Amino acid sequence: MAYRYSNLMSAVHDAHSPLREYLDERFPHVRPLQADFRKRSGELLVEGGRADPAMVGTAFDLQVRFLLDPSVPPEIAVLGFAGRPDRVEVVTRVMIRARDAARGGADQETLGRACWALALCTDVYRKGLRRGSAVGRLIDAGRFTPETLMSLAPADALRQLEQLRDVAATALLPHVRRPVHLGPTFDASRLCAADADLIAGGVLVDIKTRLGPKDDAGRRHDRLTRTDIQQLLGYVLFDTSDAYAIRAIGIYSARYGALVTWPLDDALRTLAGEPVDLRAAREHVWRLLGG
Repeated sequence: MAYRYSNLMSAVHDAHSPLREYLDERFPHVRPLQADFRKRSGELLVEGGRADPAMVGTAFDLQVRFLLDPSVPPEIAVLGFAGRPDRVEVVTRVMIRARDAARGGADQETLGRACWALALCTDVYRKGLRRGSAVGRLIDAGRFTPETLMSLAPADALRQLEQLRDVAATALLPHVRRPVHLGPTFDASRLCAADADLIAGGVLVDIKTRLGPKDDAGRRHDRLTRTDIQQLLGYVLFDTSDAYAIRAIGIYSARYGALVTWPLDDALRTLAGEPVDLRAAREHVWRLLGG
């Protein structure tokens, strides 16, 4: 029976998926990139807190999107409410407030609150509308409005989002080159769902907001995992037609203010231990996915 792919992250986490087996075999030499990332990632700048770290990550991704291009709404935030135009309208009005705050540049609390609300709505699409969740309680109480949605952002989440934005203002945003593709999908995404964070000027960037582990002295540091590398490789290999002309890959470690990138050819050669025929690798992955 053929392997059934759902999404890229599930495939790279599953040691028995044909895609994961191929990446392990073809690109096994991850340690040089891991060591280089560790050396360049720096010190922790934005501490964590009580707010859900996964939700902080989603909200920050949305915040970056609005800051880079307020005219491109994150449609994923409304997909969980398909078939309910009244709820879609509420989420759309929150998007408009986020867009206006990002364009104005002064009302950063509104931007943070709106992005937290949109992150909660994105979670509805990913996990379904759960009774007892923050959004579920608002709907059950008949209080699903832009105002109540934006009131859900806790103070600690707003603090983290503000600090992450301030760091990104110097560590990420000035280095973004045109053309910018936000949340891009790929040729092979129709065979195995995959959407990246950002491709800018041919540089594929995945945004991470994790705290990272502590060392023996109790200091935190970020680290590049094998899964991180395989996620980046997946995006590159899924771009079968080279539509995005990806020429470099990297990670933006948001809490550390570190944008670490590598030229694509160099990274592939390092990971494979030899030069890589990218077109052939893409065709092989296409066939693995059933294309």
